[in-house]
Amino acid sequence: MTKYYLHLDYKDSYIAKFKTTTDDFNSIYKEVSEHIIKDGFKQGFTIDKQIAKYTSFCDEIHRQKRHSEKIRASDFIMFLSCYLALCKLNQIKHHEYMFLKIKKRKSRLQK
Repeated sequence: MTKYYLHLDYKDSYIAKFKTTTDDFNSIYKEVSEHIIKDGFKQGFTIDKQIAKYTSFCDEIHRQKRHSEKIRASDFIMFLSCYLALCKLNQIKHHEYMFLKIKKRKSRLQK
């Protein structure tokens, strides 16, 4: 199985990388972020309110990263969810993230 890293930039700053098993944006979105948008609609939030919430959270993580503050792993996962939701809602451009294939290196001892 091929593995990839998903590198995320937000406001021209590197934020994080995540291991994935695919480079298909839509499958990662469905697995990680689709439920937060649906839950938002179920709770009565409009698209504009959801965009404001997701942007606010991403801005806070960006501020913490810029000031070298500790960020919990669960916050990085929530950042990924908000980030992908913003991408799906056309608030973040597709050139602000990239997939890189993980290359397996062969040991020098193996021949």
